[in-house]
Amino acid sequence: MIVKLVHAALAIVAAAAAIFSGHQIVHLAERQSVTATYSMKVGDLTRSWEEIVPVAELPRSAPIIVVLSGINAPVSSEVGRDYLVPYANADQAELVYPVAYDESWNAGGCCGRAFQDNINDVAFLKALAARIDPGNVHPLYLVGYSNGGRMAYRMACSAPGVYDAYAIVKADPQPGCVVSKPTTIVQVDSLNDYAVPYKPGDKGEETPPATVQVARLRSTGACGAPVMTDKSGWLTYTEWGCADGTRVAFAVYSSGVHEFPPPTSYEPAAAAVIWSFFGDTGAIKPLPT
Repeated sequence: MIVKLVHAALAIVAAAAAIFSGHQIVHLAERQSVTATYSMKVGDLTRSWEEIVPVAELPRSAPIIVVLSGINAPVSSEVGRDYLVPYANADQAELVYPVAYDESWNAGGCCGRAFQDNINDVAFLKALAARIDPGNVHPLYLVGYSNGGRMAYRMACSAPGVYDAYAIVKADPQPGCVVSKPTTIVQVDSLNDYAVPYKPGDKGEETPPATVQVARLRSTGACGAPVMTDKSGWLTYTEWGCADGTRVAFAVYSSGVHEFPPPTSYEPAAAAVIWSFFGDTGAIKPLPT
């Protein structure tokens, strides 16, 4: 509550500054979200993150979504490509973007300087979860793209229970990372991804193929028959109900190589797929406007 009041106050100060500087004025009522940066000490490092929150107070039932960037991407780039901000603007979610170490995550075998310098990103993301949602008030979800997706898998493997559900966009777990408990997770892939092969025999840099990884998740989760299938343009979405009330889903785009799928006129954005999965809406809903 205090954080939200501080954010609102910052918005008022920003609006006042615009008046005195002669810039174009945006009324507070039209300001849909507020962005602020925070930091804390984790081990010997000071780690930071960016929060994008609605101006209105977030309902207890609304989620906090933590998003892990791809390799060599600052937070600004990740915010610009994942299309999740409309959910904060619509007062439906709070977004948190942790700042990666030298634009990389130590996913346990990769990548960049985070791996080379043996950065404890698991400790960071555990501490972050406790900091942004003390008392486990909100549903807490973890989204990762590419290198960030590998890091999200590492959290699911080594620290299950810290986050309530996961969305992995075009990434595989590192060798040795095994999701050992039923987990609510959606895997987003493309048929022509040059990094993550779709099925055995396809070209790709990572292992296992997406179909094999999803099969492993379903086996671990003791998932039954599909509870939902949907085909929207070039996207095929399948979801299974699993043990302990968990769910596994597989969203496959027929094109898009290794990009984070944006909204198009013929298929929903990955953001819409992820949001619909997290909310268990029973259908993929379009981005809020």
